[in-house]
Amino acid sequence: MIKSRLTTDITPAKNLDEIWKNFDPMLTMDPRTEFYIQRTDPEIRKLFFDLKKSQGIIHAFLCGHRGSGKTTELNRLCQDEDIQNKYHTLYLSIQDFGSETVHLTHDAVLLEMGLALTKQGKEIGLPALYEKELEDWGKEVVKTFLKDKNASAEVSTKVGAWFTYFKAQLGIRQEWKREEKQILEPRVQDLVGILNRLAREFKNRGGKELLVVVDDLEKGDSDAHREMHKRLFLENYDTMVQPRFSIVYTLPVYFRALESNRVPNDQLYAFSAVRLYEQKNKHHIKPPLCTGSKGYKLMRGFVEKRIAKPGDFFAPGVLDELLRIGGGLFRETARAVREAAYLALQEGDKKIGMAHAEYVFHQVKKEYQPVIRGDAVSILKQVSASVQGWVPGVEPFLQSRAVVEYENHNLWIDVRYVLKSYIQEIKIDGSPGPAPGV
Repeated sequence: MIKSRLTTDITPAKNLDEIWKNFDPMLTMDPRTEFYIQRTDPEIRKLFFDLKKSQGIIHAFLCGHRGSGKTTELNRLCQDEDIQNKYHTLYLSIQDFGSETVHLTHDAVLLEMGLALTKQGKEIGLPALYEKELEDWGKEVVKTFLKDKNASAEVSTKVGAWFTYFKAQLGIRQEWKREEKQILEPRVQDLVGILNRLAREFKNRGGKELLVVVDDLEKGDSDAHREMHKRLFLENYDTMVQPRFSIVYTLPVYFRALESNRVPNDQLYAFSAVRLYEQKNKHHIKPPLCTGSKGYKLMRGFVEKRIAKPGDFFAPGVLDELLRIGGGLFRETARAVREAAYLALQEGDKKIGMAHAEYVFHQVKKEYQPVIRGDAVSILKQVSASVQGWVPGVEPFLQSRAVVEYENHNLWIDVRYVLKSYIQEIKIDGSPGPAPGV
């Protein structure tokens, strides 16, 4: 099943209005269109290879920044001819689950898999008994923890009421005592059993293995989102990989650096931002771009493919500046171009100038400034000064994209270009910041 919100109807922009439209950051490009920019990261190639060649079940975790192109690549995975020949694919986004993301639990994610599989199963003649099994499972779970007799009666009689109550209960799960969690766990094993029987039905009827992709789990910057990530993939990792069919989950970029990370290395596929400059130049306030590198050409192509005559709409050096602002992330780059086009339109200009790019630079910087205080200052200064590797406490800043992960032969992190000069100028303990960099 391919995501329905894929974009297929854009045409190369011929004016600033169309540039503004074509660079909506929320567009997810259909990999089958000419505007798709394919990432060739080794880990993405390995994920494709492992799924195609493996004789057994694959449980994979695609770990990377939001806006780095994971959704596009996962849709390409589902459309791949060899994958389709081997698997019956199901793409799921947690944004379509209808629950508050921060309240997601391991059983809620597995239940959504089951509901989606029964819905898709109707197309190949799966019996309705599986839908009934899931409904009975949900009713039992909900009623076990309901104190209100009237509500319990409604769950038993009103169509769909159990699912409404199930989602509502997710919001109070964190208040549960240990005894309540112990009551739930056998029920979760029953749910896994239903999923496994569903997978066998798909195999028996279609002759293909089942592959489920669960996307957008990495979304969210808050402490509550990080608690959700911990709940799913630290506390309940074993349950998330119990289903006997292949699954690809997305993970936040910081996850593999956690000391408590339980995902084995052979299940984790990293997906860093696109590298625009060399690691040795990260100390520069304005890092010189590697214009001959694959990363630079990839990101420049991302912009130029969507514009009929790119040279007509960017003053000299402006596109490179917008690429720096984007930090090697597709969504952030699209946003920078879109905002710059908006400013040019508002001022009645014919092309995007350096003044527009500078305005975008300061707008993005100001979004981060309110949270750069206290320990954050020290952490970001350490990131700027570090040669390679992680810095303790950097995880929230990786998640918010104030810090970006890159790799070549090494894995390294850097403060976003828009924050470099600001971080360097901030004083700690009354002492002046370091002298401005290059």
